Amino acid sequence: MTWTHDALQEDLAQYVREKTQRMVWTNMQMGPVGSPRPDAYSLPFSFTRFTPLAYEVKISVADFRRDVTAGKWQSYLRYAAGVTFAAPAGLITKGDIPEGCGLLLRSEAGWRAAKAPMLRPVENLPLEAWIKLLIDGLERQVKLRFADVADEYSLIHRVEQRLGKEVSRLLHDRRAARYRYESATESLNKSAKAAEAEYRKTLDDARKNAERDAARIDGARTELAQALGLPPDARTFEITNAAQAAARRLEADAEVQRLRSLFERVESAIASVDRPLPEIARAV
Repeated sequence: MTWTHDALQEDLAQYVREKTQRMVWTNMQMGPVGSPRPDAYSLPFSFTRFTPLAYEVKISVADFRRDVTAGKWQSYLRYAAGVTFAAPAGLITKGDIPEGCGLLLRSEAGWRAAKAPMLRPVENLPLEAWIKLLIDGLERQVKLRFADVADEYSLIHRVEQRLGKEVSRLLHDRRAARYRYESATESLNKSAKAAEAEYRKTLDDARKNAERDAARIDGARTELAQALGLPPDARTFEITNAAQAAARRLEADAEVQRLRSLFERVESAIASVDRPLPEIARAV
């Protein structure tokens, strides 16, 4: 595979991000105008092992030899614990690189470390380097955040040009289906939350109604117990027995009243027999 400088540089940056868990900047000056500009620069996600690294990408032997002779890579040591050259496999060997530098080679199978750099301690970076990393980092992180979306739209556009509108339509449909799925999932989540809130409200209302009804029943039971001559906290079976006894007494009182009424009617009938008969009755 034939590489351009920029393509190999970005491929290297992606490899370092994914395989070494580092923050990576590409083609960035390490300060104001005139500062060194490594092809790639990385910092580890670590508080305890501060090992910034600089990378120099080469796609031709002539360019490699010219920079090695000029000592360009040495200007990176002010900002890096080590310097690594990166090149297509077969272009240079580890015997070609300066002493102390590392070598990464890119083949069809991917990147391979041919030689690790010799690391030296770095306590901190110059202030201008931190400022440049921060300024450049903010802009590049925004670009990385939207890179996937931009790449997908670019891919769809290229496919539409090469394979026609039918395949392109399928890709658009895929994006639309994914959007509908995400929207439906969000809607279901909202509905589930609303249903749970309604369920909890229903349970709370039922609990309050039950407590209110229980209070009314307790009040009525207390009044009934007192009416039957029992203490307010009488138990249910005591209230039941007292009520049954009262019913029996009421039934007995009703029978006495009936007999008394019958007796009074008999007494009245007897009294009417003792009265003098009318004149017409005696004549007969």
